[in-house]
Amino acid sequence: MNLIVELKELLGGDISVKAASLVGEKEDKVKLAIEALVPTIIGGIMKRATNEAGATTLMNVIQKGGHDGAILSEISSVVQDRESFAKVVEKGHSLVSMLLPDKKSSIATLISQFAGVRNSSATSLLAFVMPVVIGRLGKVVTNQNADKSTLANTVLELKSYLLGETPESLQVKMIDVLGLATFMSQELKPVQFASGAPLRSPGVPAPTAPKISDDKDKIVTYSSKNYESEDEERQPLPKWVFPASIIALVVAVAAYFLVNYDWQSTFSSNADEVDSTQVEQVTGAEIDTTALPKDTAVSKLDSSNTADEVKLTGIALPNGQTIETLPGSFVERFTKYVADTASRPSQVFVLENVAFEGNTATLVAGGEKNIQDLAKIMTAFPKVQVKITSHTDNTGDTLQNKTMSRKRAFAIRNMLVTNGISAIRIDFDGKGPFVPVASNTTEEGKAKNRRIEVKVVKK
Repeated sequence: MNLIVELKELLGGDISVKAASLVGEKEDKVKLAIEALVPTIIGGIMKRATNEAGATTLMNVIQKGGHDGAILSEISSVVQDRESFAKVVEKGHSLVSMLLPDKKSSIATLISQFAGVRNSSATSLLAFVMPVVIGRLGKVVTNQNADKSTLANTVLELKSYLLGETPESLQVKMIDVLGLATFMSQELKPVQFASGAPLRSPGVPAPTAPKISDDKDKIVTYSSKNYESEDEERQPLPKWVFPASIIALVVAVAAYFLVNYDWQSTFSSNADEVDSTQVEQVTGAEIDTTALPKDTAVSKLDSSNTADEVKLTGIALPNGQTIETLPGSFVERFTKYVADTASRPSQVFVLENVAFEGNTATLVAGGEKNIQDLAKIMTAFPKVQVKITSHTDNTGDTLQNKTMSRKRAFAIRNMLVTNGISAIRIDFDGKGPFVPVASNTTEEGKAKNRRIEVKVVKK
């Protein structure tokens, strides 16, 4: 359920045209502003929904404010006149203050700069869109009788759509303004909050202490245990015991380390070893370091061992060319898909055996084979259009990773162009670490997240 698209469609068209008139801005700029505001607001609410306190606040705002989704059917009348519009905007300011208290000014500035509208207009549009978003979430609560866990998960599930529905030039700035970098690089997991009384929000009085009973007839029984004599028997430890224990433990660990550590291997020469960690793998392809000359930091993909063990398959293309590839490989699956007239576009494939040198957009030697084969397939099927998307793991700075991933997607696009494919047929993007397919807590998961995707847009 992509609520972002639903809200964009609701607020687009005639609604955005009338809103433009009410705030005194050009229609195309207001349309752009609203298209940016919807995912931005969702992103801000999404961050709050990751913890119980935030989810509780969101639920309280929806229930106590009576946000049951009625505004969705009344939105046309809201933009009919200034008075109705002003009332919704006033409510919106209150909602922004409650749910995004420290983001109001920065979001308005972000939208103002992106859409080219006045800051005051961006602030009014933010307050106009906010009740609509909350109303749609309120409809979920009403229709599904949702608790705060269900509501939070409904919001968090929109993570997979967030970047795709955010204008590309706004993505990095939005993530920065909302503080979503860490959240977007983490694996999405459903939340489950404890049932029972909700957490108290600030300003809610604490429960009163229970009153002491005035029942004089109640019999009070005291223990006969002699606590005074017990305290006399219990002597405190001397103050020097704890630090002495710590020192003894440290000395014991150091002695064990000195006796058991492999000092020989530490001081042996490692100048001849090849540092394969400087190569960032985009897929799970093996890195062949044995065939490299000594004292070099350059690695290349191992494309020979597999070929010796598995017999290559020849794939005949419609233009008479033949491609030699491994059974079940990207090339074989991609060719079968584009040749199948019954299959619809939008299929996504992972481009195998492609790697880049660490922190660069320079392709590792051996990785160009599948890119060249992709160019041959696109030449044989001239109607095919693709989108190249590069992804990274969460190692290092997230925003720098996003920038680098875009450069790498652009590098692959340029290789396809060099091999005769029109640039018009190739779109590209870099998502950095923001769309993981596995956990980044393990090396195996990180390897899966470092990938190049090829999406068939048209065939």
